[in-house]
Amino acid sequence: MRIPVSVIAAAAFLCSPLAAENPVSFHNQIRPILARQCSGCHQPASSQADLLLTGYEQFRKGGRKGPPFVAGKAEDSLVIAYLTGAAKPQMPFGAKPLPDDQIELFRRWIHEGARDDSPAGVSVAPAERKPVVYTSPPMITALAFSADGAIVASSGHHEILLARLDGKLIARLPGLSMRIHSLAFTPDGGTLAAAGGDPAQFGEVQVWDVAARKQRHSIVVSNDTLFGASLSPDGAQLAAGGADKAIRVFDIAAGKEIRRMDHHEDWVFATVFGLDGKRLVSVGRDRAAKLSDVATGRFVENVNLLREPLTAVARHPRRDWILVGGQERIPYLYRMDRPRAMRIADDSTLIQKYERQDGPIVAVAISPDGARVAAGSEAGDVRIYDAESARLLARCGGHSGGIYAVQFTPDGTLLASGGFDGTLRFHDMTGKLVRAFSPAPLANPAAQAAASRTP
Repeated sequence: MRIPVSVIAAAAFLCSPLAAENPVSFHNQIRPILARQCSGCHQPASSQADLLLTGYEQFRKGGRKGPPFVAGKAEDSLVIAYLTGAAKPQMPFGAKPLPDDQIELFRRWIHEGARDDSPAGVSVAPAERKPVVYTSPPMITALAFSADGAIVASSGHHEILLARLDGKLIARLPGLSMRIHSLAFTPDGGTLAAAGGDPAQFGEVQVWDVAARKQRHSIVVSNDTLFGASLSPDGAQLAAGGADKAIRVFDIAAGKEIRRMDHHEDWVFATVFGLDGKRLVSVGRDRAAKLSDVATGRFVENVNLLREPLTAVARHPRRDWILVGGQERIPYLYRMDRPRAMRIADDSTLIQKYERQDGPIVAVAISPDGARVAAGSEAGDVRIYDAESARLLARCGGHSGGIYAVQFTPDGTLLASGGFDGTLRFHDMTGKLVRAFSPAPLANPAAQAAASRTP
């Protein structure tokens, strides 16, 4: 009598020390691995092989290859074959194979019956569902303009919102990340990149075809959210910081992480490329604006004199100058190239220091002509300055709550700002409010009207 291999494997497992351990939890052990390593390619916006990994039921159903696991029979389960490389291509596709101990978790979970212990309503990623219904404007944590100024992109809940400058909603781009912390259009306006994630779960870079409203890539990395993404001047690469203290560089066309730099000692909140795209400045909670070589990942030096944690950075459009701001509440303009050899407590790169804001600075911007700079703070205050003289030009009011995103329109005539109250406000260079609207479609018409007005 021939005994099936699956029976032998199950018997071997039951006699092993592993069987005496606590049962593997789908919610606490399997689900986080799926979210970090697999959900980028297997979610509603990018369902490779028709396989969704948005929750236990979707995982159990499987895709074109059939159900990925057979309860009690790990060695007969497709997920084990793909994770170990017995089936090709090995998963996660294009990434490092899972460590043996993580694959063993899948084996144990299947041997133990592949049970679902998820609390009600919890999923690996947002399942395909009806669009979010907003009863109040969602907080705006990111905004960006297409090069022609025709489209403003802003963050929503599990989605990106595209609108015209008059407030008319153009499209909703639903994705994996609960929060989008940064947005950037390529110079030709054809591609939109976003960085965000789910706190304490994963970080993600999304790459979208703007005209087709289709997601090209979802790149899931780390075990926490990403911040401060920026595109290289040619639009070929994207850099982002993270809560894991790392700076990551991604190839936009290939949809792959190509470099990781671990120069910071704390969270990295923002990045910006130099004019030629060969250098990168990153700022973080360790107080440093760090200059790195993009091609090699080599740390060059700190651009600034260390003071307080930094949360925002922007680059001059024609010079390798950077504007930074953070907990100290003071914006500083620095040059990336030091005029002399570094000395102790050296601040020789400093070009201009601006006035102290009413709250910690979360967002900064430089106008397209480089003549003006802007800073938005947690106090709900937005100010515009003459870049070289530091003279205050305007204060842009009307917000209730912190400001998390500021950007000049491509023609430089308006400054857009958004934050806690979920309303985009457009001010001219004198500080006059030109228009305001919530990019999100609100279920309550009265709320929509209250969030939208043109003086």
